[in-house]
Amino acid sequence: MGKSLVFSLGLQEFSVQISAVKEIKEWSKATAFPAAPSFVEGVVNVRGAVIPLVDMGQMIGVSSDNNEKKAIIFLRNETKVIGFSVTNVTDISDMDDTHFRDLPELSSENLKYFSNGIQSLGERMIFSVNVSSLFEGSLQ
Repeated sequence: MGKSLVFSLGLQEFSVQISAVKEIKEWSKATAFPAAPSFVEGVVNVRGAVIPLVDMGQMIGVSSDNNEKKAIIFLRNETKVIGFSVTNVTDISDMDDTHFRDLPELSSENLKYFSNGIQSLGERMIFSVNVSSLFEGSLQ
């Protein structure tokens, strides 16, 4: 699987492939964007580019329990960049296919849509996020 960026949403850990990460910044308040979906915090200006900022926890259905957001992870696909606010960025890890597991059947449809499965790293259980689903879901 290669290297992944590990971050937290509330008390849960998630990861994305490092190749999809454009940049990581300290969290900053976004400018509201009228008529946007509820999970869109607004837009931020990054070196002259106006980039949408999405509350990843709210979008994928993870309860944040009012945890303070400390970072923005800017992810890119072929043509777009979107910022996703997260509780914290933890580390960069080598994700090994031997520790990768499918999501259990009791997972919500929302989690199944956004996650590829779970990585088990010692005592840590890290949900692997499907970046292309994030881009599709953020456009709804």
